[in-house]
Amino acid sequence: MESTGSIIEKVFRTSLVSMTAAVVVTMLGIVIDGIVIGRFLGPECMAAYSLSAPITSLVTALSGLLTEGTQVICAMNLGKGDVNRARNVFSVSMVVTVFVSAVLVFVVLVFTQDISSLLGARGASSDLQPLVGDYLRGLALSFPATILLFEFNSLMRLDGDSMRVIVAVLTMTVLDIAGDLLNALVLGGGMFGMGLATTISYLVALVIMLLHFRKRDIIFKFSLKGLNLDDLKHILVSGCPSAVGNVSTMARSFTLNQVMLASAASTMAVGALGVLNVVQGFVSCVLIGVGMTTGMIAGMVLGEQDRASAEKLVRVAMRTAFALGVALAVVVFAFAGVIAPLFGSSSGEEMVRLATRGLHFYAFSVILFGVNNAFVNYTQGMRRTGLSACYCFLQNFVFVAIPALALHGILDSDAVWVAYPVGETLTTIAIFALAAAMKHGLPTRAKDFVFLKEPFGAPDDEVLDIAISDMDHVVPACERAGSFCRAWGADEKTRYRVVLFIEELGSNVAEYSFAEGKGGLLEIRIVHLSEEWVLRLRDNGRAFDPVKWIELNASEDPSVNMGIKLVCGMAKDVAYVSTLDLNIITLRI
Repeated sequence: MESTGSIIEKVFRTSLVSMTAAVVVTMLGIVIDGIVIGRFLGPECMAAYSLSAPITSLVTALSGLLTEGTQVICAMNLGKGDVNRARNVFSVSMVVTVFVSAVLVFVVLVFTQDISSLLGARGASSDLQPLVGDYLRGLALSFPATILLFEFNSLMRLDGDSMRVIVAVLTMTVLDIAGDLLNALVLGGGMFGMGLATTISYLVALVIMLLHFRKRDIIFKFSLKGLNLDDLKHILVSGCPSAVGNVSTMARSFTLNQVMLASAASTMAVGALGVLNVVQGFVSCVLIGVGMTTGMIAGMVLGEQDRASAEKLVRVAMRTAFALGVALAVVVFAFAGVIAPLFGSSSGEEMVRLATRGLHFYAFSVILFGVNNAFVNYTQGMRRTGLSACYCFLQNFVFVAIPALALHGILDSDAVWVAYPVGETLTTIAIFALAAAMKHGLPTRAKDFVFLKEPFGAPDDEVLDIAISDMDHVVPACERAGSFCRAWGADEKTRYRVVLFIEELGSNVAEYSFAEGKGGLLEIRIVHLSEEWVLRLRDNGRAFDPVKWIELNASEDPSVNMGIKLVCGMAKDVAYVSTLDLNIITLRI
C-alpha cells in the first residue's frame, strides 16, 4: 500500500502545472508590454510605465483580496462537502467584484491627472504626467476583467475546467502582443494605445471564461438566493493577507520609485526599475503558481481537518518552491545581459546598464522568494490570517523598502537592487524564528512548519489512514478498519457498517474508477469522534456520485445497485464533492 498523503502530492503537481501555466502566459503579455514600450516608445515611456505600477498593484491587491478569500472559503466548504455554501460564497464574491471594479474604473478615469501627479509625475518629472495619464486611461476598463480573471483562474480549477483558463489566457496574450505591435508600429497610439490593447485582450479572455458557466454540471453557479453578508466577512478576512501583500507591493513600488528619482540617474534609473519589475513579475509568476496551488489545497485540507495531508502539503510545496527558485535564479543571473537590452532602444543605453546590474542582484532573491511565498499562501489557506498578513507586510514592504531607504545615501541606485535579496533573506529568517519559538528548538521537519490552529481534527491515535491502489488491497483495508473500530470500542453494528462501506465503495472505485495506467489511488480515512464515526474516501479516478447514481438509475428491482443503496441507506449522511479532479465521499455513521 502507498503511504497516506500521496494524493495530495499528485494533486499538487497536476494543479501546479495548470495554475502556473495560466499565470505564466498572463505575465508574458506584461513582459511584451514592457519590451514594446522600452524599444519602440523610449525610456521616458518606460519610466511612465514604471510610475503607473502602484495602480496595477492596487488592482492586483483588490483581486487578491477577493480571489484568495473566495478560493480559501470555497475550498474549505468543498472539503467539508458543503457545495451549497461554496456556491453562496461564489455569488457574494461576484456581486462585490462588479461593484468594486466599477468604482475603481470611475475613480481612475475621473481623477487621472491627480493620480499621475501623486505617483511621482510632477516637479522635475512633470513631463511624464501626460504619458502616465494616457496609459491609465487606456488601461482602466481592463480592471473588472483583471479581477474576474484572477478569481476564475482558481475557481475553475476547483470546478474541473482548468483547460478553459489556459485557452483564455493564451488568447489574451496573443491579442495583447498583436495589439501592442500594431499600436507601436502602425497606429502610433502611444501609451493610451498600449493600455487599450491590454484592455481589449483581457475582455476577450473574460468572455471565453464566462462560457464555462453555461455548463450544467458545475459547482459554481451564480444565484442571488442565499446571499449572506457573513460570507462577505469571511471572504474579506481570509483574503486580507493577499490584500496586505499587494498593498505592501504597491507601497514598495512607490517608495523604490522615489528612491530612484532621487538618484543620480533619475529617469533612467526609474526606467531600469521598470525593467526589473517586468522581469520580476514574469519570473516570480512560476513561484506564485506554487503559492496559489498551496493555498488552494490548504483550504481543502482545512475543511477536511486532515493533519497528515497538511504535513505532506508543506513538504511538497517547500521542496518544489526551493527547487524552482534555484533554477530560475541561475537563469536570471546568467542571462541578465541578454534580457535587459530587450527593453532598451539606442537612447536608453544607461537604462539597460542599470537594469542589467539590478537583475544580477535580483537573481539572488529568487532563490528564497518561492519558499517564502508558499509559506504565506499556506498559512492563508489554513486561515492563519493574522500570521499570513504579518509576513506579507514584512516580505513585500518592510524588509525591502526600509533597507533601500537606509542604504540610498551610501549606494545610490544600488540600494534598491541590494534590498531585494536582503528582504527575502530576512523573511526566511523570520519564518524559521517563529517555527523555532513554537517548537522550542531547531525546526527540522515539515511538521514544525504546519502552524495549525488547535484544536485541529481528531487526535492522531483516533484516526486511521489507509491507501489502496487496486482490488487486492480492499480486503486488507477492511480488516484493518475492523480492528481499529474494535480497539476504540465500536459496537458490532458500527463495525459492520464501516467494513461494509469500505468494501462496497472501495471495490467500486478500484474496479470502475481507476483508468488503466493512470496511477489511481484511493485514500480512506476513518475518524473516531465522541458521538459518531466519520468515513472519508478520496480518490483520483473517474467522477462518481453515489447519491446521484441511485437517482439516475432507479429500479424496482432491489438487487440492482444493491451495494450502493445499502451504503447510502445505512449512513446517517452521505456527501459527495468532485473538485481538483478528486472524488471525495464523506459518510457519517
